[in-house]
Amino acid sequence: MSTALQAASPRYGTLGKALIVDLTSGSSTTELLDESVYKQFLAGYGLGAYLMWKHFPARTDALAPEACFAIVSGLLTGLRTPFSGRIQIVGKSPLTGTWADSNSGGSVASHLRRAGYDALIVKGKAARPTVLVVDGGKVELVPAGDLWGKEIPEVFDALKARYGGPRDVGVSAIGPAGESMARIASVMNDRYHAFGRQGFGAIYGSKNLKAIVVAGSEDIPLADEKGFRKLCDGVTKQYKSDIGFFMRIMVALSKPNKWMGWMYRLFPRLGLKIEAPQAAMRQLWSDRGTTGAVAISIENGDAPIKNFKGVAAKEFPLATKGWKLDGGQVDKMITKKLSCGDCPAPCKGIVGIKKRGLSDVRRPDYETIVGFGANLLNDDLELVTACHDACNRLGIDAVSSSATLAWVCEAMELGLLTAADLDGVDMRWGNGEAALALTIKMGTNEGCGTWLRNGVKEAARHLGKGSDAFAIHFHGSEPAYHDPRFTSLMGVTYLTDPTPGRHTAGSASWNETFGVKMTLQNAVPKSEQNVQWHGTQGKGVTQAHFSNSHQVMNGLGLCMFTSLTGGLPWLELVNTATGWGLTEAELLACGERIQDLRHAFNVREGVTPNDIKIPMRAFGHGDGKLASGPLKNVTVPIEQLRKDYFAAMHWNPETGRIAKARAAQLGIEELLTGFVDA
Repeated sequence: MSTALQAASPRYGTLGKALIVDLTSGSSTTELLDESVYKQFLAGYGLGAYLMWKHFPARTDALAPEACFAIVSGLLTGLRTPFSGRIQIVGKSPLTGTWADSNSGGSVASHLRRAGYDALIVKGKAARPTVLVVDGGKVELVPAGDLWGKEIPEVFDALKARYGGPRDVGVSAIGPAGESMARIASVMNDRYHAFGRQGFGAIYGSKNLKAIVVAGSEDIPLADEKGFRKLCDGVTKQYKSDIGFFMRIMVALSKPNKWMGWMYRLFPRLGLKIEAPQAAMRQLWSDRGTTGAVAISIENGDAPIKNFKGVAAKEFPLATKGWKLDGGQVDKMITKKLSCGDCPAPCKGIVGIKKRGLSDVRRPDYETIVGFGANLLNDDLELVTACHDACNRLGIDAVSSSATLAWVCEAMELGLLTAADLDGVDMRWGNGEAALALTIKMGTNEGCGTWLRNGVKEAARHLGKGSDAFAIHFHGSEPAYHDPRFTSLMGVTYLTDPTPGRHTAGSASWNETFGVKMTLQNAVPKSEQNVQWHGTQGKGVTQAHFSNSHQVMNGLGLCMFTSLTGGLPWLELVNTATGWGLTEAELLACGERIQDLRHAFNVREGVTPNDIKIPMRAFGHGDGKLASGPLKNVTVPIEQLRKDYFAAMHWNPETGRIAKARAAQLGIEELLTGFVDA
């Protein structure tokens, strides 16, 4: 038989198809993807970066009709892999003008794969409010005038009723904030989960896209179905065996004590890592998720307060205020557990507050509790939850909105703003009711919300009066609530990742402070996988390994918290699913390619490393050098840390371009033509 007539080799674990929908013309096409693309970039963020490199018109405004975005599935999503109930979105941020990606719980990606696609690319702009429906091979654009202006719960209820039950379809939608193109608008998935940060809600709104609905029923063939299922069953069994009565008692006995603030403050002062047994971490995470150590994080300095200028031990002490926001207090409000999907240890929850008329509300998480709570000196957990609910109902990012409110509080404190400037709202430190009122104004684009809804950088530009001096952001993106003075490598991530200000982007900070190990431990020397809490020695190389490893996780579509509670057998899962026969080193190289391509997108968009300015207060310089508390006199040598990370990644510190020799070693020199150093 001639080569031309030979049957194609069977394909496992990937579908090799991306659906491209043009909202302007109303047409759709299918792009075929060679398996070599997956072997280089996996799927998830990696496939997304490849597709945006190919399809996003360089230097195009993120909100222009010509701009595009993509929803992508991780390589292991849709295969009933434990901890793979995730969705990923990629594009260009209207908030920062840089590469943008976000990772959310929900079923859209699983349904997309069962519809026959690994990715959905959306471009153009619909002439009127529209819902994009993908049902297997059928693609339809449906008028959404009846849903425009509606809040998230009503939209999801309507679409689920129209297209299927809770498990029959996946839904991704925006609220009023996205419709008005607020730069900090989010996208909600399956009602409770968010594509937060970076303004993806504004991108939907710019395209008149109210929602995406996806359904499908195809199975994805696996190279070794029996072996893959055995691995998955083993992971589930191990997690469930660690989560039980005995370990629940152990965790209960070791829960934070509100009279032990002195000890929690001592650890960062001495640089002592706090390491917990794996089984205990799994139990704690299953019980409380990210709320497990909120009160401790506030007291020990991990959680910044008062716009990065306060000291919790003085202004928000554990025994009298911080404790009111602890995970144990959140537990009292929970009515049922909530899962992202395909998870043997669901860590989220639904809460209700009768006196505020709140029910069927997703539990506030660490970032929300610190943002609307400790950061604003607000110890009312019910008001924190109400702010969190407003963000999710209106479709607005909780980190960016709460950080903007901290800037407002400081401007009020300095006399640069008055209640009259804020439609009569007296937004001072500790005023939770005022925080709720302004959050709603940002989400509905009303009154002062019209200039607060685009984040702290634009708010400071609007006000002027030198208020940019305390507008804490990285190229327009407000940082998350993990203080670089507490964990320096988180600061490196804020500054150097292609998505500025992000904490879920890949960092060795968890190793720096808690001794968390890399999942791919055989891929690099052991000496390069562990760093001390204080100092700079070896941190650039270790940060590179951890950030690249994180991109592998994103390429596979797995939950990042499995890295904290015990790594999954990534390599074995990939090889039994695909039959590729990769090594750990080859899998880690996939992560490096993903990180390089995300970074190269910024270089192509004209963003150089020096364009990402350092908010010095957040690193302990100027008025950020604290006079008391666990971070007293701490200053972060951020320039050295950034230099070391760029060197480890083979990136030019001035241009951002990757070294030609390293690009050649990774096999991406040709792809990045024009964007590598000689």
